Amino acid sequence: MAENLIIMVMLGLLMASFIYYFFKQEAHFTKVGFDAVANSFSARITGIHAQWFMDKQPRWVIIKETTTINGNPENIRVAVNSAGWVDISTEEYLNGENGCQLIWQQVLATPMVYMKQPISAVLVNVSYDNERQQQSHSCQYSLPSGEYFEYQPSNGKVSKIKEHK
Repeated sequence: MAENLIIMVMLGLLMASFIYYFFKQEAHFTKVGFDAVANSFSARITGIHAQWFMDKQPRWVIIKETTTINGNPENIRVAVNSAGWVDISTEEYLNGENGCQLIWQQVLATPMVYMKQPISAVLVNVSYDNERQQQSHSCQYSLPSGEYFEYQPSNGKVSKIKEHK
């Protein structure tokens, strides 16, 4: 009986220490994983831009996906701007659409959720360049815990993971 009690106490201590260290490192796990999401987003942006060049710079880039719907391959049509970076039209922004969510769906085609946390998409830094006669903006994708990255459709840059202070 004493042996069983000692074994159960040791197992309890091991489980408690594992849980303690897991929760202590959870923020680090979240940041590293979200960094992988940002890298995937950036790689897809770069791939779509390369496809835009190979297709002789069309208004829409057709991405042939390996996934199928009802046995038929699904092709995704991705809107790009005049520089070939994933973007949506100004009219869609003006119509109240969340353009940043639309960009996410075109690029990753996944729900905006990471580790059961919603990813918010916010349009930031809206300005108008009179010289080029075009609007400049960026999208910020963030977790409730404060980590975020930004995407600039004007030049295709995806920032490193940052934290709200």
